[in-house]
Amino acid sequence: MKIFIYNSEFHFKNKFFIEYFVNKYHERVYTIEGADIIYSPFQYIDIHNYPDKKFIFGPHFSVFPNNVVNQFNNINNNAIYIQPSQPSVDTWQNEFKFTNLQMKAMPFGVDTDRFVEGENSNRNNVIVYYKSRDPSELKQLLKFLHSNHIAYRLFSYAAKYQEDDFLSYLKTCKYGIVLGQHESQGFAIQEMLACNIPLLVWGVTLRNQEYPYRKEYINIKSNVSTVPYWSSMCGELFHNFNQLEDTYKIFIDKLNTYTPRKFILENLSLEVCSKKWNQLLNELF
Repeated sequence: MKIFIYNSEFHFKNKFFIEYFVNKYHERVYTIEGADIIYSPFQYIDIHNYPDKKFIFGPHFSVFPNNVVNQFNNINNNAIYIQPSQPSVDTWQNEFKFTNLQMKAMPFGVDTDRFVEGENSNRNNVIVYYKSRDPSELKQLLKFLHSNHIAYRLFSYAAKYQEDDFLSYLKTCKYGIVLGQHESQGFAIQEMLACNIPLLVWGVTLRNQEYPYRKEYINIKSNVSTVPYWSSMCGELFHNFNQLEDTYKIFIDKLNTYTPRKFILENLSLEVCSKKWNQLLNELF
């Protein structure tokens, strides 16, 4: 199929996958007129002007439906809006009653050739990944680690760490601990899993647990997740501080039984996600 990526300046992880997918499986073109399918991550196109074309929009228009996406009227049944995971779809459809376009959860592939595990003999470190949670919760977590004499290195999303440094350290880790916000996909977490690092995740269930934006999300009631793609292969998940000690003990006892990289390879690799995207394209025709 001939695919036009309408304005390719969007999230660099998503862009990496889309360009991989289109260049490997399809033909990339540079005009709407020359394309079979037009993918626009965040810019409105009046689809009524192109009734014979197929369109994929999203997920970067807005966090919640806004005046731009509400302009869509899929009278020609030739467009779809994608979200990276099902919780985002559910929020738009169930809480905000967005019905202008059909919606589908479509993950973007993880680069499992770049994010690989290090040599077992060097994997003795612990990583703590922190993103947009109340600083008091981070203090609780670090106090627990200190009291248990657990050495770690902290990577904070807000501090804008260098990805090469992140990857280099991941290859030395035996496990990771995540204190994270809600995620539409959660690339950093999935990249840790791709490095075959089991994770202990202190997750959220609501958007208003994001710091410092609690007031902005106070009325949003839809359930969300820090790990929208997850299974028992990946590690352990808990939601309240009083569960930390017991969950950590379970996690350490089972540490050698987790297979996080296998989970990513089976569910979120470039090739697996390419198959999902090809299926989506076939459904559009």
